[in-house]
Amino acid sequence: MRLREKSYWIQLLVLALFMIGGMLISTSLSELLILLLYHTTSMLEASDPVTAIRLSQTIITIGTFLLPSMLFAYCQDRLWFNYSAANRKPPYTMTNMVLILSITLLPVVGVLSAFNQSIMPQEGSVAEFMRNMEESAEHILELVTAQRSTWDLISNLLIFALLAGICEEFFFQGALQPLMMRWTKNPHVGILLTALIFSALHFQFYGFIPRFILGLYLAYLFYWSRSLWLPVLAHVLHNALSLLVDYTLQGRGIDTNNMQFTDVRGSIPTAITCTLVSAMAIVYLWRTYRDSNV
Repeated sequence: MRLREKSYWIQLLVLALFMIGGMLISTSLSELLILLLYHTTSMLEASDPVTAIRLSQTIITIGTFLLPSMLFAYCQDRLWFNYSAANRKPPYTMTNMVLILSITLLPVVGVLSAFNQSIMPQEGSVAEFMRNMEESAEHILELVTAQRSTWDLISNLLIFALLAGICEEFFFQGALQPLMMRWTKNPHVGILLTALIFSALHFQFYGFIPRFILGLYLAYLFYWSRSLWLPVLAHVLHNALSLLVDYTLQGRGIDTNNMQFTDVRGSIPTAITCTLVSAMAIVYLWRTYRDSNV
């Protein structure tokens, strides 16, 4: 019997077990590889922590998101790419809008990120827990982005933009979102739940709001285009442009680790303009979807 014939709770449980199992196995493989190469299980204690981080990130990203989502899709209908809509091309006109949105959404995300940090609790055990998780993630990001060679930039783009974008979209939009929409019997509620889970599973609470908005954007791209590759493109471009901006600013001697987008002169007018342009582009995407369903 195929998995799609089972109850939604069983399907959700199977997907969760695939992800948890994949995360545990890939984490163990990552630690074993780092142990063999650097004689320590901690990537931060390795003689070359940057390479260790990249190796670990590659293995864990594939094992936690890509392989579980593809296995889940195969269990649905015995096809690897049908359930996730990875066998369909996105509409050409929608692709053009995503190219525009990849640029205009960056300032919007910057303002949302600053707002998110401003409303976070500053005292208490919960605040300390969230701050420690954020600092740990920032420390790892600082290590890999501090390298200035062209090879380092290419490596970061391949791992933290291309690989992360593909693997995460296969899991969240390709596997989780169709299940959420069928379970709730309401595509918009399913999209909302998918975006919430997408943001929560990153475990970076200081960026929860902008990541939630990005999750909604990616989820609607999948819903409107009926193709996994449109949100993949949007995700990869967003991560890649963020890395390129950071690389360019650091090359000019600007400390991006202690800088908010709102600290930049003219950031608010820029964000407002980009918000209006983004809104028009999203309306265009929605109208393209609506007209194709008339």
